[in-house]
Formats: sequence, structure tokens, C-alpha cells
Amino acid sequence: MRLSTAFVSLAALFSYVGAQLTPNNLVATSTSGSLSALKYTNVGGEGQYDQVTNIIPGTFPTCDANPFCITQPKQISGNLAPFDDEMTVVFRGPMNLYNIAVYQPSNSSGATWKQVSSWAAGEQPTNLVFMNNMGGTDGVGEWSICAGASQSYANGDWTSVVSTPNAQVANGALDGTHEINIMTAEACSSSNPCAGFSRGTANHGWSGSKFFVFTFDMPPASDASQVPAIWALNAQIVRAAQYGCNCRGTGPKGCGELDILETIAGTDVNQAISEIYSPKGATGTGNNFFARPTSGKATYGVIFDVQTDSIAIQHYTEWDYSQTAITRSVVDGYLNAPAMTVSFASANGRRAEMPRSVLSAHRRRRWH
Repeated sequence: MRLSTAFVSLAALFSYVGAQLTPNNLVATSTSGSLSALKYTNVGGEGQYDQVTNIIPGTFPTCDANPFCITQPKQISGNLAPFDDEMTVVFRGPMNLYNIAVYQPSNSSGATWKQVSSWAAGEQPTNLVFMNNMGGTDGVGEWSICAGASQSYANGDWTSVVSTPNAQVANGALDGTHEINIMTAEACSSSNPCAGFSRGTANHGWSGSKFFVFTFDMPPASDASQVPAIWALNAQIVRAAQYGCNCRGTGPKGCGELDILETIAGTDVNQAISEIYSPKGATGTGNNFFARPTSGKATYGVIFDVQTDSIAIQHYTEWDYSQTAITRSVVDGYLNAPAMTVSFASANGRRAEMPRSVLSAHRRRRWH
């Protein structure tokens, strides 16, 4: 029997020890200090957050609408909640992106996870759209001086906007003064509505279980204030206003944020931390960190898994982006691999003790 190229490539990344499928493409395991793998457990639970239902910008210069950020309680429960909602992933430069892939269960059994979205630098993406927070530029999306900017479709060099998604091919270079986020190619509409409030240009994210893989580097910048980061947000946050009226934070403001790799100005910018925020509170890597890939490409996988109520962040030696599907046993192999484990079991989970100055640039600009 002749095996397919995709099967041979996939098999090269794994080995069997008894019945256990063990990944062969994990960077040598380190579970403290400089990390190679991190796993959040007991992620979901019951609670609520304030879902944005409308923004009333008021009149300039007073912006006098009170309240202008209209919300209502949104109840959540179950494994991974609220990270089982639609999610987007945000990238802040300086960074070079080379590949992105997203896998999700193909049916309710979850035996196979299909590649639902993909992109390679210099090529058109599949079911993936690059967006930014520049609504109102050149008539794309919305902007008001009181409510700020909506989402917009990013141009090819990720510094401005285009009128239609992916109208320009992206080369993958993201400078230190810009951010982009990825969404699916499905736009919010009356026939295909998105949860929560959206305005201007708005697209769906990835819901349920999802497995993101990225290959990138984070080159140093001459400006010390330019620090790269990758983080995941409930898609409702960017559809309303990532840096304005939104459901971002903890407790009633916590509709879900995962800082995947975040370097922070004023600290060691060669170290990237991870933190997680939800109605339960916040926790993270504390004094542990991932090494910032300043020279040479790095590949990371991030698995949001409803079945095991866990999130895994792992550094890979390689990834075959031609894989159109992986099995649940492959996903379990990654989820069961050695990692620093952080339990989010407590309903009052606290962030690991860190200096007050250790706050992300994107978090400081959050609306309160």
C-alpha cells in the first residue's frame, strides 16, 4: 500500500509509545523559567459578562451620552466558556508572519479536525481575512470622535485599509506601530448575524474548539516602546471597539482574552508572558515566560479544547501546513504532552503576582 505524502508528513511528527500518541515536533520541554509549553486547565465555568448591545457616541465635543456603552448580562456555562465563543487572534509588530492555519472539529464526534482557514505570506488566504482598527479611513467601516474606530479590512502592508477583504496580498511584514487581527471570511449580516454589537465592517471568528498554528518572528526594534505581542480575544470585542466600549477584562467585563505571547515595554523585552482573563478572574505564567524569537522563525500552536476544558500553548520545531486534517488522537497527543500547568479552577482566580508596571500596552488603552 502506498501512503499519501500528507500521511507520511504527519506520521513524521508523531510516535507511538504503547497506545499513547507522542508528538515529535515539540521543542525540548521546559516547564519553568523559559517555557516551551503551557497548559491552562479548568478554563470554563458558570458566570456572566456584560455583553455590548449598542454604542451611543453622543455629540462632540462633550460626548455627553450617558451611558454610551450599552450592555446587558450574558450568562455563560460549560467547558471552556467563554472561550468557546467566536474568537479572533491579534498580532502587534514588529513581527514577520509566514504562515497561519486553523483546525476545527469537522463534526460533533470530533474524530477529525479539518483545516478550515490558512494563509502563507505572499499568497491569498483561505477563509481568513486580515482586519485592523482603522474604521472610517477612506470610507471603510465607521469612526466617530466619541466612539472611536470600528474594524476595517487591512491593506497588503497592514498599515491602512482596503474596501474589500484581502484586496491586496499580504507579504507578512508587520511594523512596530500597527496591529492586525484575523477573522473568518464570513461577514456579519442579517442572515448570518454575529453575537453582540457590531458596526461598520464586521466578520465572524472561530467558535467552539479550535487549533491555531502560526510561524513568525519578532525582530528587535530601535524604539523600546515598540514591543510585539500575539493575543486572542472574544470576537465581540473587536466588532464593538477593541480600544473602546467592549466586554474586555475580568468579572463582568470578562468575555474572554488570552495573551499568548506578549512582550511588555519597561521589562525584559526578550521575554514573552501569557495571561488569561474571564469572568472567573485572571491568572498566567507569573515569573515564567516564553523566549521572544528575535532571530529565526518560530512556530507555535494554540489549542482551545472544549472536550478537556483546556487551552494549550506550545512551541513546535516544525509544522506541515499542507495538512488538510488531523485526528483527535493527534490533538490529544499535544494536550497530553508535558507543559507548565496553570489551573483556572477558582472562581476568583488571581493573576500571578507581578509588578504594577507589567501591564500590556494594549491593555492600558482599554475603555473603562
